[in-house]
Amino acid sequence: MKNTIKKEKQRTTAITITQLKEMATTKKLKDILKTYIEHEKITSVRTAWIEYFLDLKKT
Repeated sequence: MKNTIKKEKQRTTAITITQLKEMATTKKLKDILKTYIEHEKITSVRTAWIEYFLDLKKT
């Protein structure tokens, strides 16, 4: 019997810097946007910062 691992389905919803700026309503979110997201060159790292930003925004 094979063990199967379910892979989490990736979401590929595009979000722009302009949209993130509109969502950045606290100092912490603004700092994350300016310091990390806007200047990050590595796509996977930028994506992680955006996910963190969105998680903070939800709470």
